[in-house]
Amino acid sequence: MNPPVNHQNDRVWSDGNGKKRDVDKERLVVERAKFAKHVMMVSAGVYYGGKGRLHFIPDKAKVNGELCCEILLPRLVEDCKSLLPSGFIFQQDGAPAHTAN
Repeated sequence: MNPPVNHQNDRVWSDGNGKKRDVDKERLVVERAKFAKHVMMVSAGVYYGGKGRLHFIPDKAKVNGELCCEILLPRLVEDCKSLLPSGFIFQQDGAPAHTAN
């Protein structure tokens, strides 16, 4: 991902006799896309030795307890079982979808 361009942080290194206005504009600014038009939600399990697969949330899906329990949780537990066959402790943060009844 590319951060937004902040022209206040542009620096010109010179011998002291040159001025920023004398330098070609293409040498001052690196062109890049600011942000993607759409970012898809992704879930993945992370552990000390690495990470599990990336699981993409369907576009415009409502992330709630049902989606977590029926779609994401089985996939994440499957990843844990294959990556850590000797056992694991599954932890989640306090997101509303993770604490739903």
